[in-house]
Amino acid sequence: MTKRAEILRAVSEAATVFADSPSGARTSFDIIGAVAARNIPLLFRPLDKLWGAFITVNDEERGIIVTTKLGLPVQRFTLAHELGHLLLGHQTSLDKTIGFAGRNAPTSRPPQEAAADTFASELLAPKRLLRASAKRHGWTRDKLHQPGNIYQLSLRLGISYQAACWALVTSDVLTRQQADRLQATSVKDLKRALAPTGSITNSWADVWALTEADSETFLEAGSDDLFAVRVQDHASAGYVWRLVDANAETEIVDERAPDLDHAYGARSGRVVYVRFRAPGVHQLVFEHIRPWNRAVLARIEIDIDGHGKERDGWARRTKCEVLEQVA
Repeated sequence: MTKRAEILRAVSEAATVFADSPSGARTSFDIIGAVAARNIPLLFRPLDKLWGAFITVNDEERGIIVTTKLGLPVQRFTLAHELGHLLLGHQTSLDKTIGFAGRNAPTSRPPQEAAADTFASELLAPKRLLRASAKRHGWTRDKLHQPGNIYQLSLRLGISYQAACWALVTSDVLTRQQADRLQATSVKDLKRALAPTGSITNSWADVWALTEADSETFLEAGSDDLFAVRVQDHASAGYVWRLVDANAETEIVDERAPDLDHAYGARSGRVVYVRFRAPGVHQLVFEHIRPWNRAVLARIEIDIDGHGKERDGWARRTKCEVLEQVA
């Protein structure tokens, strides 16, 4: 089979898996759910010099191993890459790294590896998910040439910034030359531009720029991620945005007003920085409310899986299911 044929088969297989998988309010593809639905053995281990592996035994027993030493977005892409090897009928593959360029991979990339890369990119960043996030946030084609918006898109898709650049090439938003230039952007600098000094406590942590457009979505985030929620108070009418239903795990780190408009009747902008003190599934709820009569003008409600990357052993979801059965 030619390399082109292998790539096209990977695109088709990814489209089939995506179509068979419910998305609901998720902004990212549920790769753990797709693997579990196919009863594929999956383990996470602190692998030495490997990102992941697809293993076959006697052409019958098949399984996937992914390292615990990488962050959540790269774990997800590696898992999708290994699933691609499996579904495309490849033999055992020990992957020291993977490629994020998908069908745009260099010609030197081995055909089966390029196919697995393509499968991962097409599954985790298909045009459908990309366009959904872009439409929700008003990210036009021109705006998706801006590193900050690409970074926020990557968070919602659950992939790395680099992988998002190449997904935009596949979707004809960027050229290869533009992606090469943009992927050199320092993600660390993008984070720092969004967060107050000293508020990023973990180098792996991401900074989410959230607005009303994120309401009623389900986000998959890291356990130490910072959420910068931008709100517009209608103070002249007595309405202010407030964090509600906050529990002991929810911490307001800071609050700033970067673009106050002092014109009479104008809405004042604020950014409220929120972090969760413990991993878990959280609900971030803000209400635009009149404090004295509890009248609510608008509401932001976002569900966040803040467990972060998978740890040693079975996938977190599998462990929970086993414990429920034992109980």
